[in-house]
Amino acid sequence: MEVQQRMRWCQSFIAEVSEALQQLGLRACPLCGSASALGIDSFPVFLLTGGPPPAGDDPALGEDRDYDLTSAVRIECTGCGHLMLFNAAKYRTEDELILVREPS
Repeated sequence: MEVQQRMRWCQSFIAEVSEALQQLGLRACPLCGSASALGIDSFPVFLLTGGPPPAGDDPALGEDRDYDLTSAVRIECTGCGHLMLFNAAKYRTEDELILVREPS
């Protein structure tokens, strides 16, 4: 039986995203106005855009894919349930580690 491990955001990445969103003015829920109810989820959301998921085997090396995979940071208001997604690539440099395996 294969054991699957989940990936989660690094704590330092969550702190950086939180600070960046506050600097952009996201200090309260834009829907209900609650300032204490916004929370960043520890796990990424993966969005597949531009085509259907790959079927079976991965495309051959160098073969063009018809889809884009985006990892998003999920922000949710625990008061009203308003959900926001932010592109994680906007908050990191290319060589920075932002995902770690969740301890088993």
